[in-house]
Amino acid sequence: MRSFKSFITEVAWSGSLSVSLFDLPRAGISDAKIPISPSIFKRIFPKSIRSTVFHVTDVDGIAKLKKIQGKRRSISAFYNMSTDMIDYGIQTEGGYVVELEGDVLVAAQDDLATAPDKSGRRWITLSTIMNAPDDYAAGMDGKTKLKGFDKDIEEMMMDIIMQYADDPRHMPDINKSWIALKQEYASEGKILSQIIKDYIDGMEKIMKKYARKLSPLFTNYLKKRTLKVDPDSGDTPDWDELVVNNIKIKMIHVGEVYSGDFEGDKDIHGFPFKTYKQSSNITNYIKNIVKRGK
Repeated sequence: MRSFKSFITEVAWSGSLSVSLFDLPRAGISDAKIPISPSIFKRIFPKSIRSTVFHVTDVDGIAKLKKIQGKRRSISAFYNMSTDMIDYGIQTEGGYVVELEGDVLVAAQDDLATAPDKSGRRWITLSTIMNAPDDYAAGMDGKTKLKGFDKDIEEMMMDIIMQYADDPRHMPDINKSWIALKQEYASEGKILSQIIKDYIDGMEKIMKKYARKLSPLFTNYLKKRTLKVDPDSGDTPDWDELVVNNIKIKMIHVGEVYSGDFEGDKDIHGFPFKTYKQSSNITNYIKNIVKRGK
């Protein structure tokens, strides 16, 4: 466990994290957030898996990636993505695919809707880990493999509530009590930061308890690397998702929309690049690299 002092830089952004971390209005405990933290993963899963992965972005995003090379800050990447998503992007305008190496923290055959906080740590909901994937939501199918995982999280949150709440009047309703705890200390940043620290430390203890079962759940997709076809519709997801850190950029692939902007250029932000008249050729290149298992 980390000391409170070592947590200072991570709770500096607790104002925004306190909004999402205490947001349980819809599905209660199922909306609880699990940290995909490089530092936590290094302690729990010391053997990292390094892989060549891809990240879709815009030209400004390439400069941002350059700044975090070799650092703990994590990003979302992919093995498979439709050509349309490459051209138009997901969180950015798209048009550029960055080929890079990274240490894989989590990988799955669908978009896991992981969300970053201001420090660069990403978060995943408990329901995404536990649910089976279907037409309506992504899932890692952990319910049968992680028996007791959700109950331990609920008990951990209950302990925090009982420790800090002056009047835990909503107990044993974890949902209402957790939201009320945030409201009680909304204007007391130091105490709220300590609650957030206790939550993350408590989550690390639980993840360590289930480490042997979590590890294959988080990394087995690295062996498959193929999107699952829906047996009813015949459709496949538009992309898969891998959360990686400690990245090293290898090549920039420029799609057809922006390929003409770099005639005569030698690099993009210092990195070698290749332009494509058809973005579908980028998709084919990616498939070949992924198939070779690099």
